[in-house]
Amino acid sequence: MDPGHGGEDPGSIGFSGKYEKDINLEISIMLKEKLNLNGYKAILTRDSDKYTDNILRAEMANKENARIFISIHCNSLNNDNSVTGIQMLYYPNRNSSFGDLNNYELAEILMNSLINGTGARNRGIIEGDDYKVLNRTKMPAVIIECGFISNENEEKLLLTDDYKNKIIDSIVYGLEEYFRLSLLNSTN
Repeated sequence: MDPGHGGEDPGSIGFSGKYEKDINLEISIMLKEKLNLNGYKAILTRDSDKYTDNILRAEMANKENARIFISIHCNSLNNDNSVTGIQMLYYPNRNSSFGDLNNYELAEILMNSLINGTGARNRGIIEGDDYKVLNRTKMPAVIIECGFISNENEEKLLLTDDYKNKIIDSIVYGLEEYFRLSLLNSTN
């Protein structure tokens, strides 16, 4: 798990003044705990409010031989506070060295799970080849933009444990589906 931003890099600033880096860390810590309880070995690229370079984040995942890399973020638009929803970014044409499904398939499965689990608007799955945490990892990797903190109502949701748990449960369900389909794919 990669809680986006941190330290002197606050990321976006929400409608209420809350920093994106803090929301990302809260979601990531809760997600790590849930994944570990479900038998996964989940690690964090940061576990406190510290700055970690994006290249180092990718190198950490590569060194750990992670099967997947998920970077947790919140979205923001300065010129339109009416926009809401979840968006997914992925690096094109990255296959798994473990024989799992590829980057786009990971993004699609997670997006479907998140939209079904949260009821949020689907803002799309977007290719992103200029994000270091995506283009320098050696495994399927995605950035999940969990919602728009520039929207007052969506930020309020993102600050509640109930909505965070919906996001987390949706990611866990999506990962289980991804690994299940990867296993089926490798036996065919």
